[in-house]
Amino acid sequence: MNKKKIIIFIIIVVLIIAGLWIVGVIPKQIAKIYATNYMKNNFPKMQLEYVSIEWSQYHDNYIITFKDKDNNIYSCTIGSKYFPVNLGQGLFEVEETYREKFESEKDSSSTKNFEIVFKNRQPTDSYNKVYAILDKSETDKYNYTIYAYDGSVNIIIDGKEYSLKEALLENKITMEEIIQKANNDFPNAGFYKDGGSKEYHYDNYTIIKCQRLDGNEDVYIGTKDITLNDVL
Repeated sequence: MNKKKIIIFIIIVVLIIAGLWIVGVIPKQIAKIYATNYMKNNFPKMQLEYVSIEWSQYHDNYIITFKDKDNNIYSCTIGSKYFPVNLGQGLFEVEETYREKFESEKDSSSTKNFEIVFKNRQPTDSYNKVYAILDKSETDKYNYTIYAYDGSVNIIIDGKEYSLKEALLENKITMEEIIQKANNDFPNAGFYKDGGSKEYHYDNYTIIKCQRLDGNEDVYIGTKDITLNDVL
């Protein structure tokens, strides 16, 4: 293929992408991925499933619809038109429903007594600044990798201390329980407009739970001042 044909091919591809963007095909997919990740990350017990998305002239936004495990329907606006990653009207109803139905429940994450122990990396430590505590290839329990950032991570469960990897592999605790406790500890934690990634800043460490549009759901546990920008 000569240079002229390559240029023509690139122009055609760009025009096709631009056309799909303008008519809403690509924005709808962005909205679907973003909103689905957001619902999964913030309201896991509702088991919300995507139903549909349509443009609303009245709201000047997309309307995205989900159903829960009992087939109750919830709809929210999501904008903007060409890069829809802002959930709006209707989200409050989902939040209220979740609080009423689930946040008062006592589950294993609220009754299990555990504490993360993070030790800052010292100049004499031989391990890398960022390393995998538990790679997703090592277990079928998680489809994401759990990293340590600039330190080491242990966990105390019912008064006994373990490495976090040991505790996870031996089912003494799950990463979901740790993240659920973080959500309980920081109910107003902000999230990134990348799909719903969150940071939980404790006094001496931070937990970062990725929830990105590209499918990255990795977890980082590191120093108290790290942010998502430090680990990606």
